[in-house]
Amino acid sequence: MKKILPLVAALALLALSCGDEEGVTPVEPDRIAPTSPVNVLKNVELAFNNRDVDLLKAMLSTTFVFYFDPDDVGQNPPGSEYEIPESWNRTEFSRAVSNMFKKAYRISLSIETENVGEPPPEATIYNAEKVNVELLVMVDELNGYHAYGLCTFEFERYLAEGGSKYWRLTKWRDRGRYHDEGLAAVTPSTIGKALAVYYMI
Repeated sequence: MKKILPLVAALALLALSCGDEEGVTPVEPDRIAPTSPVNVLKNVELAFNNRDVDLLKAMLSTTFVFYFDPDDVGQNPPGSEYEIPESWNRTEFSRAVSNMFKKAYRISLSIETENVGEPPPEATIYNAEKVNVELLVMVDELNGYHAYGLCTFEFERYLAEGGSKYWRLTKWRDRGRYHDEGLAAVTPSTIGKALAVYYMI
């Protein structure tokens, strides 16, 4: 298993903003045009590592759903009485992520896109299965949560302003968890459970 990646120092913090309207797309030079599912996932990774909730929202369909690992459903995240549901809609997911971006000591997300593939030219929906995703969230300097597992992503193509054909996420399924034995103070987790820690904050 690869080691957790530190926050990439070469990435400057983005000072970007955009609305939540249907069809809003990133146009700033620091963002990657979402012309493929791979580029969407690269923007998701960029959004987490730079705590850019607006960029993340721009990559999500208004019908976006995050599905928790089935083993997490009905459980309580550490230190909370919140009961993890089967899924979150876009608003619920954005709430948890926004709280994490504001409160976490450190966040590092890595999505391996090498095997995501490219949809055929005529496709309007695309699935990417068994994508390695690793998330490290530090609550403070010594304590945090580490998730490493396989996720499934579903994308849809849409027509943006100006006629460009862009992609965005419609579903994110969290599956599996592993952790690096060397991270002694870090609790093994799933991506969903780590996010759920911040849902009620």
